[in-house]
Amino acid sequence: MIIETKEKDVCHPEGKILLKNGNVLDCYVKEDRPMTIKPDVVGLDMTGEFLWTDGSRKKKPLTMQEEPWKELFLKEAFFLYEHRNAIYADSRMFLTPLPFDNGLAYTGTSGLGNASLGVYLEWWDNCERAIFKDKDEVIALTYFIAGSPLSGSNHCRVVNKKGISTSVVFSSPFSDIWSSFMRINQRYTEAKQIYQAYTLEETIAKLREA
Repeated sequence: MIIETKEKDVCHPEGKILLKNGNVLDCYVKEDRPMTIKPDVVGLDMTGEFLWTDGSRKKKPLTMQEEPWKELFLKEAFFLYEHRNAIYADSRMFLTPLPFDNGLAYTGTSGLGNASLGVYLEWWDNCERAIFKDKDEVIALTYFIAGSPLSGSNHCRVVNKKGISTSVVFSSPFSDIWSSFMRINQRYTEAKQIYQAYTLEETIAKLREA
């Protein structure tokens, strides 16, 4: 099984990143930046955790899901979405980690993990099916992806304006969902490793101060 979705790397030698909307952001190198970049290559999961076919995992690693940042994200998701232009202008906001454990059967979290706030915002802006609308009003945002790239079975999650999380099953083609997210996430593989990022708490505080 071959999954090829990666876009061209968008880090620049001069310490900038190019966003999908054309913005070029100044970035700030981490003091503890890694000596080598770990590639985010899609491959078969070797742990056995993701060998399921019905869109739901045999076991779910919930450590990340239970962290306080998740509850904060659900509460503030629409606030962040509504302030995306400000986030698109600040690399440290854009690179704010949102490490939901998105994953696919057979390939696991490869290509989908270690996402940032900016990745989610660009995905919502570029994948029509990732957001739910009532007429012209956005009423829910997809934030968690889990399913099979072969059968299309899936169990994903969305958050509404009240911060309530509910499950959703996407109709075929499910590949529209995970592949569009993966392409955007892999755009920033290098940037997420070498450049500074605010925490979610810091990003929200700075947006409220503005």
